[in-house]
Amino acid sequence: MAETQILTALVRIPLHQLHPGPNARGHLGDVTDLALSIHAIGLQKPLLVTQLDTGGYQVLDGHRRLAAAVQLGLPHVDAVLRRDHGPAARLQQQLAIHTTASSFDPIAEALAVHALMWQHDMDRADIARAVGRSPAWVRDRILLLQLDPAEQAQVRAGAMSLAAALSTARWRLDQRAGRPEPAPPPPAAPSRPRRPRPPRAGPAAPGRTVAAATAPPASAR
Repeated sequence: MAETQILTALVRIPLHQLHPGPNARGHLGDVTDLALSIHAIGLQKPLLVTQLDTGGYQVLDGHRRLAAAVQLGLPHVDAVLRRDHGPAARLQQQLAIHTTASSFDPIAEALAVHALMWQHDMDRADIARAVGRSPAWVRDRILLLQLDPAEQAQVRAGAMSLAAALSTARWRLDQRAGRPEPAPPPPAAPSRPRRPRPPRAGPAAPGRTVAAATAPPASAR
């Protein structure tokens, strides 16, 4: 029977001892929403760090979480301590983490928001603060549940854009509420086929001149 082995250590590290390492993601982007979420419910996923020979710790994964913690002015963050096996292993690890991660689709988000509202008695403002999103984002996710199952499946599969889904959901909500019926959302317009351009006249052959175009009669001007 296999025995439990401790392979990593969870440590609480002051922010001034953390140093960003090479980041395969590149630009971190805006971390405001992430900071709001951490402020509301805490850091849900510890950073991945390695200890430096010169002192302190270098971040292997969690650069955006570190930036959000700095933005919030947190005194420390939780991190998992790992051995650093070199730059190549670090890049492989970062690439594997970020390319295999699967985000929620909008319908899954809508169902989770619905459960928070009706099973856990949270209002839109509470949910927005907890997940670091705006109240409008929460409203739009609830609105998506106005779609019928076939339309929701299209959104999940990426066959219907979020903008088209919200437009359809608003139209259906107006219908069900008995409001003056607006025009249904327009279907996506098919792209027009391009008209073939007439071939351009090549250069005149040597010894030949191109006849000047005849001016149109005055009545046609």
